Amino acid sequence: KTMFVKKDFIENPEFEAFKAEVKEELSAQKSQISEIVQNQKTMAAKQDELSADLKAILSILSQK
Repeated sequence: KTMFVKKDFIENPEFEAFKAEVKEELSAQKSQISEIVQNQKTMAAKQDELSADLKAILSILSQK
């Protein structure tokens, strides 16, 4: 038995095309994940602003 993969398998054009497709798909998914993370950070910042606004409103209302 040989421990080496046959060279014709490594240079299989269908396999190379499949690998390229997988890489492309992973790249697209990474891009989408980055966008989701950025959106979550934006939402968290907006929630913090809203929380500060609500605290200010409550503070004003409680003074009366």
